[in-house]
Amino acid sequence: MDEQKDNQADHQRSSTENSSRKQQPITACLFSAAFFGALGSSFLYGYNLSVVNAPALYIKSFYNETWMERYGEPLPAETVTLLWSVTVSIFAIGGLLGALSVTIIIKVLGRKGTLLLNNSFAVAAALLLSLGEMSRSFEMLIIGRIIIGVNSGIALSALPMYLGEISPRHIRGFIGQFNSILICLGVFIGQVLGLPQLLGHESRWIYLFSFLAFPAVLQLCVLPFLPESPRYLLMERRDE
Repeated sequence: MDEQKDNQADHQRSSTENSSRKQQPITACLFSAAFFGALGSSFLYGYNLSVVNAPALYIKSFYNETWMERYGEPLPAETVTLLWSVTVSIFAIGGLLGALSVTIIIKVLGRKGTLLLNNSFAVAAALLLSLGEMSRSFEMLIIGRIIIGVNSGIALSALPMYLGEISPRHIRGFIGQFNSILICLGVFIGQVLGLPQLLGHESRWIYLFSFLAFPAVLQLCVLPFLPESPRYLLMERRDE
């Protein structure tokens, strides 16, 4: 009889602990990790999906002017279209390369370390895309697009893993929504900044690409002070 009472007491105690654990609100640390993690990752992915649409005519014109300066003859319309298509579509090729390499990087650096390293790709791409016109090199734009594609491929693989492993079970779905919300926000911001009244002008279109560095640098400053994935620390680093 005493043993049965003890079992009932233990069951009630565990039920109480579980219910109190479920009622724990989201902490500022968890919210910051989710927001800044998504800001420098999925936000940039959404932004790069839409940012090339507004300055399309100016980029094609830049290609033609650069070709004229090099070879003294205008670039054929078919070649302009080809270069523009490569500039847009090579982003997906970079994403494939990033997604294929993320498994190795995560095992070595962990979830948070992978996101931090990924910021270097975003900053490098921002520099190439921003300085391409000044250097009169359309190749820099194409290389910058493939590098930011690598950034997006790594981000879309590492971020959901990081968010899922740092969040408690009862709010895991809510934290996971940061990924999709920031993608949509990135697409929206890319469209808004591309308006002619803002940065979608012939004299300002390069700043659309300079903006890429801002979320990456912000994440680089904040994320080191936020927690690493507990699963990675315990299961792979054996750090209890």
